[in-house]
Amino acid sequence: MVLQWHQFGFPWLVTAVHSLGGIIGMRLLVATGHFKPMHLDRQQKRLLWIFSTLYTVNIAVSNVSLHYVSVPLHQVVRGTVPVFTVLISLIWRTAPQGYSWRVYASLVPVVVGVGLATYGDYYSFTIVGFLLTLLGTVLAATKTVVTNTILVGGYRLKLPALDLLYQLSPLAFVQTITWAAVNGELSAAWAFVRSLQSDSNPDGVYPLVMALIGNGAIAFLLNIASFTASKNTSALAMTVTGNVKVVLAVVLGCAMFNITLSRLSMFGIGLTLAGGAAYSAVRLNEAQRIKDQASKSIV
Repeated sequence: MVLQWHQFGFPWLVTAVHSLGGIIGMRLLVATGHFKPMHLDRQQKRLLWIFSTLYTVNIAVSNVSLHYVSVPLHQVVRGTVPVFTVLISLIWRTAPQGYSWRVYASLVPVVVGVGLATYGDYYSFTIVGFLLTLLGTVLAATKTVVTNTILVGGYRLKLPALDLLYQLSPLAFVQTITWAAVNGELSAAWAFVRSLQSDSNPDGVYPLVMALIGNGAIAFLLNIASFTASKNTSALAMTVTGNVKVVLAVVLGCAMFNITLSRLSMFGIGLTLAGGAAYSAVRLNEAQRIKDQASKSIV
C-alpha cells in the first residue's frame, strides 16, 4: 500500500520500518510491564544473529530476483514454498513422522491455484533471475522451518513468540538499514522525501510519514500473530497459509485498485482456498485420529 499509493519504491526501507515497528512495539510492552524478556547466553544470541542474517538474505534474494523475472513467474515459483518445506522438514527430520498421502494431495491445489491466480507473463525472465527466484524460494522455506524449530525448542532455544520478536527486530533493523545505505536506497529515499516538500504539494511528507507509521504498527501486530501461529502449528501449515495469503492479497489488491479478475484467476483463487481448507481438514482429522488412538491405549 505504501509503495503503490505514495510511490515509495524503497522495499529495504519499508522492511526496516517493519523492524522498527517491532522494536518500538516490544519496548512499549516492556515499559508497561506486559512483557519481560528472557535472558539469553552468548551462544543463543549468536544463533539468533545467524537466523536474522538468513531472514535478511531471503529478502535480498527475493528483491534482486524481481529485477530479472516477471512478477507472475516470481509468484508461481514462490508458490512452491510448501513443496520445499516438506523436503527440508524430511531431510532435517523436523517432521520425523513424515506426511500422509492425503497431505501431499491437499498441497497440489494450493500450489497450482497460486499459479492460476497470478497467471500472466511467465516468459520474461533470465536464467540468473530464475535461479535467484528458486534460491529465494528455498530460503523462504528454510526460514519458516528454522523459525518453527526455534519456537518449539530446537537449537537450544525455546523462545516464546514475543521473545523472538524482541530479539530479532533490532538485528533485522540494523541489517536492512545497512543494506539500504550500501545499495543507495537510503540516499534515493532522502531525495524523494525532499521532492515532496514543494509548493505544489501542500501536504508535504505528512501523508507518507503517517502511512509508514501505520505500516510499521500493522507489521508489528502481524509479526506477533505470525510467530504465535508458527509456535502452535507446523512449518508446513505456515507455508500453506502463506499461499492462501497470496491469493487473498490478489483479491484485496483488485478491490482497492479497481482491477477486474479474469475467470482463470478467480478459478485459481478458489482452488487455492479449497486446497487450504482441505489441508486443514486432513491435518485435523489426523490429529484427532492420533488422539483417539492414544486414548484407547491408555484404556
